[in-house]
Amino acid sequence: MTLPPRSAGYVALLVALGSFGPLTMSIYTPVMPSVGADLGANPDSVKLTLTTYMLGFAVGQLFYGPLSDRYGRRPVLLGGLLFFTLTTLACSFAPSIAGLIGLRVLQGLGAASGSVIGRALTRDAYKFHEMPLVMSWISLGQNIAPSLAPTLGGYLGEWATWRATFWFVGGFAALLTTIVLLALRETNKFRSESLHLGKLLRGSGEMLSDRHFLGNVLTLGFAFAINFGMVAGVPFILQGSLGFSPREFGLIVLLSVAGFTAGTFVNNRLVGRVSPVTILRASGWFHIAALAVMGVLSLAGAVTWWAIIGPHMVLSFGTGMIVANANAGAVGQFPKLAGTASSLAGLAQMGMGSLGTVTVAVLTLVGSRYVAMPLVIGLMPFAVLTLLSARLLRPRPQPPKLSS
Repeated sequence: MTLPPRSAGYVALLVALGSFGPLTMSIYTPVMPSVGADLGANPDSVKLTLTTYMLGFAVGQLFYGPLSDRYGRRPVLLGGLLFFTLTTLACSFAPSIAGLIGLRVLQGLGAASGSVIGRALTRDAYKFHEMPLVMSWISLGQNIAPSLAPTLGGYLGEWATWRATFWFVGGFAALLTTIVLLALRETNKFRSESLHLGKLLRGSGEMLSDRHFLGNVLTLGFAFAINFGMVAGVPFILQGSLGFSPREFGLIVLLSVAGFTAGTFVNNRLVGRVSPVTILRASGWFHIAALAVMGVLSLAGAVTWWAIIGPHMVLSFGTGMIVANANAGAVGQFPKLAGTASSLAGLAQMGMGSLGTVTVAVLTLVGSRYVAMPLVIGLMPFAVLTLLSARLLRPRPQPPKLSS
């Protein structure tokens, strides 16, 4: 039995492929303090396991898209999924923090296959004008697994051990590998054109010189820097400073995920009525407002969970409105190089996300008497850049430039 494009099963596969990378990151965050306790590592070393995963994820974005443009989506996806499964199981047996840091780079390399090729599979099946709404619904679906993952990770950490989170993710990846092997047929109609390295480089250069493409990619990347910075810093505030258990943290963080879900729902209602460019230009203000409120509350001495999670909900709402429109705007313009366009968009997401986590980690190391100020100081510049990047977008996107 195969999954025909545009079918419900095809959409479910797209959601799953886009989910397991974020799921791998979010299921792990509640057990990060436990990792440090078990492996005898300090919090900054444990944060590196999150950063190196995202660095591997970012580097992986460079390869899967161009390879899938040349050789097809299916074989490249199968290779990435298999590599991810094996490295995830290896992470579960890591004997030291140094070993886990190294393995997480490899795990991130494998995880990149799902999100990159998932976006390309979406472009293969849907027309350009359909992309914002389709991406919006897929983003909503992709939000479900990562939103439940911190709660699941917290329970696994308390019931078994932090290693159980990797067992779960590895099993999920093995299931996806089986489904792709048995049910997915090739969707890349242009692979027969035998794209060469020079042609791919010329296409990449044309994309990066396109103002609309660059505006979408940078807006997406800076928004991810903010969100990943929050992911790196919030567990240690809620668990380290405020004393919440991993399970309690997993439940509290569902509130911030609800903000992303609400933003996606609002975006679904706006698509077709308001242009994607207008939505992107407005959404960055939610980041500015959220971080400003968090800073004011921190300076006022409000050291409580709601002073962190409340602004995080508002921030996530803005991101929920950005992700689908920016992804659709970046990938939808170049159907014949959809994999390469997806790689560049993914590289911006994970590269900027890694920069956000590093920024938060460094400022947390410096310290502050106000527990949330490292987050505010480190992430506010990214919020401003999100707004400025959206100004690059033209009100009416130009038609695709690449003709071959």
